[in-house]
Amino acid sequence: MNQLNRRTFLKHTSVASMGALTLNMMPSQLLANTTNKSQILPFTPLQTHLLNRISFGISTEDQEKYQQLGYKDYIDYQLDADNIDDSAIEGFIAENLLTVNMPLTEIRDLIESETINPANVANELKAATFLRAAYSKKQLLQVMVEFWSNHFSVFHIDGPIPILKTLEDREVMRPLALSSFSELLHADAKSPAMIYYLDTFSSSKESPNENYARELMELHTLGVDGPYTHFDIDEVARCFTGWGINQATGDFRFFQNRHDFDEKKVLEQTIAAGGGISDGEQVLDILAAQSSTAAFISEKLCRHFIADNPDKSIIESTTAVFTSSGGDIKQCLRHILLSKHFMISRDMKLKRPFHFLTSAIRSLNANILNRMSMRPTRFVLEGLGQLPFNWLTPDGYPDVAKQWESTTGMLFRWNYINTFCFNELSGYNYNLGEIINQPHSPENVLSQIIDKVLNRNLTVVDENALMQYLSDGSSNNIVPLTKIQGALAIAMGSPYFQLA
Repeated sequence: MNQLNRRTFLKHTSVASMGALTLNMMPSQLLANTTNKSQILPFTPLQTHLLNRISFGISTEDQEKYQQLGYKDYIDYQLDADNIDDSAIEGFIAENLLTVNMPLTEIRDLIESETINPANVANELKAATFLRAAYSKKQLLQVMVEFWSNHFSVFHIDGPIPILKTLEDREVMRPLALSSFSELLHADAKSPAMIYYLDTFSSSKESPNENYARELMELHTLGVDGPYTHFDIDEVARCFTGWGINQATGDFRFFQNRHDFDEKKVLEQTIAAGGGISDGEQVLDILAAQSSTAAFISEKLCRHFIADNPDKSIIESTTAVFTSSGGDIKQCLRHILLSKHFMISRDMKLKRPFHFLTSAIRSLNANILNRMSMRPTRFVLEGLGQLPFNWLTPDGYPDVAKQWESTTGMLFRWNYINTFCFNELSGYNYNLGEIINQPHSPENVLSQIIDKVLNRNLTVVDENALMQYLSDGSSNNIVPLTKIQGALAIAMGSPYFQLA
């Protein structure tokens, strides 16, 4: 794997032009490619490991709550999301992003009156998604909303989807993200956003559309190597004929006159003639109960929470929990998070861009200045490559490091973190004095970066390099503020922060 040295880093970024970090000041080993698998980092504390994986970044509040509850009880606390007060961020969203909680009929009226356009609706949902990830107390819920939104991926820029996706997010993904897989599968199948995206709305007995049938089995349930044939795809497509959208309300509607009422056969199970809407519902039940589905979903969960290539034994044990619990999402998560495989998987995941961005904001307790801050945030996420709901194909954003570890991707990250740490990220600011307390001696600054931002130890070599950086140019043993900001940028751009 190619490594990035400091010369390459500075050549391709704007860091040097900011006057904060110069070639002679930069500890090169701290800027080594985050994906360098040969680099062995000091052992991550279990608290840091858990909080990194089940949140979009470690905040001071997270750490305090963990210290109060302990490992197992903190997991249960996050799984019991209904009893966590999230009124602060939800109030901000309700006040500033009006369409997120607005009935579809009202949204449509505003569009028809040209008060807003569909792009406004889409951007408000993207903004709400980011704000919840960055500021919600229900962090594991937000992680699972992102997981399932990616699993049942819908591209946000197509026909009425910018409007319909708001309904799906509000009525399917958020309330059901910690429920059961079967319940979520059924709700998603009737989501107008999914019905439009995969063309179910156009499917009739005369001309069944196979798009949803194919992705339902390949991407949503059985997996690409699942036990189905093209005959099954044809039969499943027939089962979902007549599933459509109520044009008046934007809700799901079953059109009997478009449905194929003849007998079908799916995965060798007969679906009797005359069933109507129950044909599709039976298909969903059949697929949700398949052992291949249990294994496919379990592997995706293990890949997300443990490692890009999780051990076969944890996939098998999670599959057993999935099967015995009827696809209960909370039970599967609890099993994964309490497993030895999870506990020893430290630094085996690279934060995806969305996670990297939110974790920086949460670590430095940054404030969003106003609703207009979300426009530059969208630009940053586009540059980093993971704007919510913007993956073109229905397989969703990849959940493995190789998708995100390119030189260009790392340079975008370093540009972002440098801009952010120097308080030049449009729409946000943080109070450096709250993060790094006085006195600003090199030793005290370094200690607080390690303990409060990275939440883990550095190697002796890296610690010495960062200490040298902080000490150079210090007057009367006081580190200048710009030097502290530079040290934060170096630390948060390093593997110590980017790996989870």
